[in-house]
Amino acid sequence: TMQGQLDETARGLITAFAETAPSMPNAAGLFTWPGAPAVPAAGTLVDGIAGTIKINAAMDPSAGGNPTLLRDGGANGAAYIANTTGGPSYSNLLVAYGDQLDKPMTFDPSAGISATSSVADYAANSIGWLQGIRQQASTAADAKEALAQRSADALSNATGVNVDQEMSLMLDLEHTYQASARMMKTVDDMMTALLNAVG
Repeated sequence: TMQGQLDETARGLITAFAETAPSMPNAAGLFTWPGAPAVPAAGTLVDGIAGTIKINAAMDPSAGGNPTLLRDGGANGAAYIANTTGGPSYSNLLVAYGDQLDKPMTFDPSAGISATSSVADYAANSIGWLQGIRQQASTAADAKEALAQRSADALSNATGVNVDQEMSLMLDLEHTYQASARMMKTVDDMMTALLNAVG
């Protein structure tokens, strides 16, 4: 379902942006969820996580956080700091996050699309899946509309006025009238000739 795919995409984002440290469990990084600081289990659908994912307050300046933690690490404590020198040009962690978005991970197959792909590919496949469902619905709607039109035409033909049929009947009536008029003219001519001969 689409909800399952959104939940899996959210779980994939939490996993891709998780903070890592030697001898420490992965912890929610840029994106967090109600089960934080833990990261959701790989390949397991967490119902409703897409509705609860949010920016980690430790990195959100509007919540009093420090956005440099995204570059340096450490939102979950000193053990998770990757930029130990505090250098402003440090980018290894940012590059690693980008790589994680393209790295294959396991998704729950019950969501309806590929079980192993990158977060970026999974999101694209989800959009493609939704487009396929939309196309099927559109095709079904078109077929139902055509069926409804044919049914309306059949009903009109059986009980109402069919313009083509009525025009055909009117032409038949006109031809019959013309034939009757010619016959009346012929009878009139014969009567006139007969009266002239007698009279």
